[in-house]
Amino acid sequence: MRRITGEETEVTGASRTDAGAHAKGAVCHFDAPSSIPARNLPRALNDLLPTDIAVTQARDVPREFHARHWAVDRWYRYRILCGPRDPHRARYVFHHGRELELEPMIVAAGKLVGQHDFLAFTQELEPGENTVRTLKSLLVRRVRDEVWVDVVGIAFARGMMRRISGMLWEIGRGRRGLDSVPRLLAARQSGDAEHRPKVLPASGLCLMKVSYGKRPRDQRGRFEERED
Repeated sequence: MRRITGEETEVTGASRTDAGAHAKGAVCHFDAPSSIPARNLPRALNDLLPTDIAVTQARDVPREFHARHWAVDRWYRYRILCGPRDPHRARYVFHHGRELELEPMIVAAGKLVGQHDFLAFTQELEPGENTVRTLKSLLVRRVRDEVWVDVVGIAFARGMMRRISGMLWEIGRGRRGLDSVPRLLAARQSGDAEHRPKVLPASGLCLMKVSYGKRPRDQRGRFEERED
């Protein structure tokens, strides 16, 4: 931004993602001089950015707008390739290479929807960190030779999406039973996080969309859990 505006500019993102993950709908905000029309920013930025990053649109927002605090929910997708290795998709999927049992994965996914303590699905926690989160939906489906895990939630703790996908992957390959799901969700009360689900590689993870609702406004205080 400094090369465009001539001054240092702080850029704030709507959501943090793991190194190696992808984003189709990432959102950020920053203060720009009024002399630069928002419609001109995508082209100016894309001329300077690496080829694997693209700004698709820019718009004027209220000065108090905050990309993270005003978000209503975030939609992530994790892709598991069950077919033969495909070099063209290698950067964007986790290659399992064998079929997964979809039905138990779907049943397990349904048990995670709602507000739960996702302590057993997180990593690198700070002391006393709040791990209660609300998932609005969790859809598991087969798309050609891939299994897609689509999760919409208010906020996500560090590593949470990749561990949710890891648990579903373990269940789909018969390495974990459905009875472990409630135990994982009750890990804080029982004092036993059991064997935490595997953290799947970041390559299969993509932030699909950040939503702000029809009337965007500050969402802090509306949700009990802290947004991360």
